[in-house]
Amino acid sequence: MLDDEFDSDLQDGADDRFQILVCIDGSDESYSGLRYAVRMGSDNSADLTLLYVRPVDQGLGTGGLQMRVARENMLQWGVQLPGTKALKKGRDMLVEMGFMADDWKEQVVHTDVTGDPLGDNTTVYMNDEGARISLKLLVSPSVDRGILDECEMGDYDITIISMSESAEAKKHAGYISPATTTAVAIHHRGTVLVARELEEDHGHFMCVDFSDKAILAAVKDAQIAARCHCPVHLFSVATREDEMEKATGVIARAKAAIEAEGLSIAGEGIDMGDPVECIVGKGRKFSLIVLADTSVKGLRRFFTTSTAYEVLQKAANSVMIVR
Repeated sequence: MLDDEFDSDLQDGADDRFQILVCIDGSDESYSGLRYAVRMGSDNSADLTLLYVRPVDQGLGTGGLQMRVARENMLQWGVQLPGTKALKKGRDMLVEMGFMADDWKEQVVHTDVTGDPLGDNTTVYMNDEGARISLKLLVSPSVDRGILDECEMGDYDITIISMSESAEAKKHAGYISPATTTAVAIHHRGTVLVARELEEDHGHFMCVDFSDKAILAAVKDAQIAARCHCPVHLFSVATREDEMEKATGVIARAKAAIEAEGLSIAGEGIDMGDPVECIVGKGRKFSLIVLADTSVKGLRRFFTTSTAYEVLQKAANSVMIVR
């Protein structure tokens, strides 16, 4: 358990720091997501949580060794329990990128889980300025359920999750399959960045439809993009000729709302045709295609009929769904 002083430090200032959850499964895509998270927190105003979810009792025996070592620093374990190698690589990357140092304070939290000898384990690192990095090795009936549970409990500003079918990633007990990623994108009520061949320096392609939700999402994306010094390009699609004026107008509204926040855009454009085809085609050259979830509030099933869902399924590059 955390000592009282350390626990108090974790609470102080946590509410006003940008909270990023990065789901790790050992794939290159999950680590590209981590690098993007570091860019978002480069001004030392963000906290990172690296999460690896392991299905209950997968890959473990039921002896006493795991219970004993679980109460020690999981990165110091002499045995490679499922998930530790993937999380340790993430931690080492953070040190190499200068996002954290080896001398940060460190504490471990262990929670017993019925039916699993290892249980939940979190290593928390914190520096004197209050920056925090958490490495979570959690157990759950399924990987998607574990990620969604953490999303609900953690109050994160953004969740980054990979979309990978690599043979290496599939070897991990906590492999994040495309089905898992899709489930998280559909059911999570917060902003989700799906990392798929994520390139860092090509900007955000923010797509706005004719809804108020899209304008709000454009502002939120501009705020997120500003954290990593990424340019934002606004884009809207008219399905027929008589909607072109409306598309031009929504771009102007989104631009004005962004500028009202003291931010700016790098470019804008409109097109006419099928929204999904236009967005996927034009958005291919950007780091991220960004869309608002305009489904009915509280009814996640409507997301599967939305343009955002279709773009998520068909795009070759990374997609962020803003909520």
